[in-house]
Order: sequence, then structure tokens, then C-alpha cells
Amino acid sequence: MIIDRPQSHFIFILPRAHVYGNYNYINYKGKELTNNEYLKYWGKWVFLGTRQELDKLAKKIDPLVDQKIIPGAKYDRQEIPEFQIGECVMCVFCDVRQRDEIWDILASLGVEDKAWVFEKETMENWLPGGQLLEKWIEAKGITPEQAESVRKDAEERFKKMFEDKDAVFRGIDQ
Repeated sequence: MIIDRPQSHFIFILPRAHVYGNYNYINYKGKELTNNEYLKYWGKWVFLGTRQELDKLAKKIDPLVDQKIIPGAKYDRQEIPEFQIGECVMCVFCDVRQRDEIWDILASLGVEDKAWVFEKETMENWLPGGQLLEKWIEAKGITPEQAESVRKDAEERFKKMFEDKDAVFRGIDQ
């Protein structure tokens, strides 16, 4: 199910069963991952494209997500100017133990250039001192006081996420 909420930076592709609350797409072979397993195994294929290209690909991926062949995906509604990539990013999520299978599917759909990133790496990059957070802060040109506030908010968000076991697995607009 393609979830396109204008207030969200991302457009999500999640199984209907997840959206309606009776299925957790963060699993491996039908077994939900614990927080530790999530940090050890969960990741994503990351690749770039124009919004129009990613919209077309999303329509091809959508039925595969609903059939639970691909766990889920998200992509940028628009380019993030702070990162100066020049394109939008799509992330196709899966357990590392199924990444080759998922890559074969993506390649069959025409995806060529890609990178594998563990979710743990992404989290570390968005924590204080992390490459993505610090680049975003620098590009925004905010004051040192505002930057410290952003860092504190980022740290609190991830801390809260892991205090509440289920927070990692819900809230697509967070």
C-alpha cells in the first residue's frame, strides 16, 4: 500500500496488513525481530532517482510489498537540498539474511546502482556527531544554540525509541 501523506517527507510502501495493525513488516521469515535483532540484521537497499522514476518503481514494488515478498520501502517526496545529492532517495527494507533475494527482485525491476546500509548505521549517522545530522546542521546554517537543541532532540528521540520496545516498529511519520 503506497502511503502518501503530504505532511511527511517520505512516501511509504507498506503491507496493508501492517497499516491496518495486524502484521509487523519488520520480520524475518514471519518472525518479528527483537530490538537486538533489528539492530543486528535490519537494513535497506538505498538508491537514487528522480521523483517520477521512484513513483513508477513504487507502483511496481507495491504489489510485492502487499504479498510480503519485499518487507517495505520509503522514498523522498522531494530532494533534500541540504545533502546536495541532486536526486531523491529510495530505501527498500529487509533483513540482511534476505538482501540478495531482494536485490535480485530490484535488479529485475531495473534498479542498477545501489548501496546496502544497516539501520543501525543510519541511526548512528543521525545521532549527535553523526555524519548525516552534522551535515544537515551545517547546511541549515543554524546558530550553535539551535544546533545543540537539534542534537539533544535527536538523542532523545532515539533513546525514547528503544525505551518503548514497539516504537521502533510503528509510527511511519516519525
